[in-house]
Amino acid sequence: MQILCDSRSIHTALQSQTELGQLITGYVDRLSDGEGFELGNLVHFVVMHRDDTVVELEAALGFSVMTNRSNGCCYGDPDFQPSWEVIEVHHHWYEMVYVLADDGFGIVVLVDKHADVQLINMLKHYAA
Repeated sequence: MQILCDSRSIHTALQSQTELGQLITGYVDRLSDGEGFELGNLVHFVVMHRDDTVVELEAALGFSVMTNRSNGCCYGDPDFQPSWEVIEVHHHWYEMVYVLADDGFGIVVLVDKHADVQLINMLKHYAA
């Protein structure tokens, strides 16, 4: 798992010509306003690779993606609604966006489509 939480690590990831680099580039382009703000104050990226588990992801985030952050309902419960603001499907990745603060600070979670089966099943269900 990669955690990109400062300008240096984010810009290093941009060097990749893969779909992952393109997804991160889109955020950097939208968030960069030329005033020299530290990207890490606006967004963190968590990149979940093939061998990473949902338990590891949740430890990195500090909250459960399989549980609604407001009401505590878990995935599989008929009343469950995910806590992310946005989910998108790409060729090799799922993209989840969590806005965590009133100032707009957020975390973008990029999940390899071959990662933890339980998580992928949930993402497929809600991304459709």
